[in-house]
Amino acid sequence: MDVSSLLSDPSWFMASVDLDSRALSFVKTSEDKLHSAPFLDGRTSIGASDEIISVPLKKALEAYQPDGRPDRLIAHMSFCGSTYLSRTIEGTGEALCYREPHTLVELASLKALGHPISKNREEWIALLRLVLGQYRKPWPTATSLVKPSNWANTLLSDLIEASSDMKLVSLEFDVKAYLVANLRGGRDRLQYSLNLLNHFLSANSAYRGDVLRVERAQLPPMQRLLRLLVIVYETQKQLLDQAVQAASGHRFVWSCLSQKPSETLPRIAKSLDLTLPTTSIEAALAKEEGRHAKNKAEAYTPEQEAARNA
Repeated sequence: MDVSSLLSDPSWFMASVDLDSRALSFVKTSEDKLHSAPFLDGRTSIGASDEIISVPLKKALEAYQPDGRPDRLIAHMSFCGSTYLSRTIEGTGEALCYREPHTLVELASLKALGHPISKNREEWIALLRLVLGQYRKPWPTATSLVKPSNWANTLLSDLIEASSDMKLVSLEFDVKAYLVANLRGGRDRLQYSLNLLNHFLSANSAYRGDVLRVERAQLPPMQRLLRLLVIVYETQKQLLDQAVQAASGHRFVWSCLSQKPSETLPRIAKSLDLTLPTTSIEAALAKEEGRHAKNKAEAYTPEQEAARNA
């Protein structure tokens, strides 16, 4: 298969960027496999076969041709219901959402570490333009959009610069809800958030003084933890504020989506330039009701959620 065909065929998914060898890796997949995967970060196999194609970055950049379609992006805070949002949009049968592709995490990490390619502005933006193009390749029955990991929030400003037409929404919640969500998730979730804080500090040292003040205050362990989490929250909020402003996007909050989904989802769809019929939205909401967004085998009720929060 020639490189141009590979870059335009939605069944070939960009799985990884290796800038040490300056190559891109693609795996053969299917619409059903992408729909069923909770996340596209490598934890779930999406390959339709064992075949992997590696393409030199130089050849990919030369072969890539913009298609004129808009980029649709759901930016979000961690643990705020974005997976539920993406699942519900997909449930209409009108869209396919690339949930947290590993490539964007890789690029965000490379930028935070100051990889040389991220400092070559022309090549960096060209690479991001190519990557964005992989998340809007048209499937026969669905419009594509992408929900990056919140790890990639440090990449949002660059993605917006690389896009010729970015349709962006952010999903957020308040600081109390964020703290509760972290505590409810236990050790693994808390460790993720502290790792996220270190990533943010590598990308931008603006909050380093706040972290040092918390570390030097000799606080009880829970107070120290909560204050560090507030810094993670504020950093995400600042990055999302900047992205919404730069892309002329729209901000939504979890409380509205969870309490008034039939009103909020059409507004989100309109902001993403998605055409979702009312009947499709109602069917999707009914389908997702009572199911855990990340684990379909696990039941979910608002009462269970409230009890865990309490």
